[in-house]
Amino acid sequence: MSKKNLKYKLYGRSKGRKKISSTEIEDLKKNLLEYSQISSNKSIILDIGSGNGESSIYLAKKNPEKLIIASEVFKDGNVKLSNYIKKEKLTNIKIFNKNILILFDYLNSKETFYQIWILFPDPWPKKKHHKRRLINKVFLKSAYNFLSKKGQIFISTDSISYFLSILLIINKMNIFKWDNDKVYEWDYSQNKLFYTKYFKKSLNAKRKSFIIKLSKI
Repeated sequence: MSKKNLKYKLYGRSKGRKKISSTEIEDLKKNLLEYSQISSNKSIILDIGSGNGESSIYLAKKNPEKLIIASEVFKDGNVKLSNYIKKEKLTNIKIFNKNILILFDYLNSKETFYQIWILFPDPWPKKKHHKRRLINKVFLKSAYNFLSKKGQIFISTDSISYFLSILLIINKMNIFKWDNDKVYEWDYSQNKLFYTKYFKKSLNAKRKSFIIKLSKI
């Protein structure tokens, strides 16, 4: 396998068992991101791992003047979001249905995103799988380069080991300001944020969820 294929390798399923109709596929195609929409828009929020779209919908309604890019490879989630976009006639959400690294590789200009949201990325809890985790030094360096001046990154997880590893990386890199560095500010549920599917799962499992808020230095 080539280095390029290894870089873009995805783990886990990209499609569920539910049958998707041809109409839903056509509607999804209409909502897919075109690269030209990035170069022509100076106010973009990137939602990485948007799942069923709850976070993207929240961000779109809260920021009607901004373009929300919902980045998600799981087809069923993208179809659900596309159905909601059609039903509510939202005009400021576009779906990127490929590995986010492909989008990063396409971008040839810096300071593209106003904000980047990464809510409950797969924690890959087994130590032997930690290398599969999305958030590492290379990824955060890319994210930093594509953030606008004073841009922000929001990261949440219900994995203590993932939370600590992210903080360790950030501390070593010294390119972000940790905005919520007080212990009482880490609790996701106390930050009046939206309830995603995975946050609800963590609540049901009685796991504490953490939120990390970063600003570009």
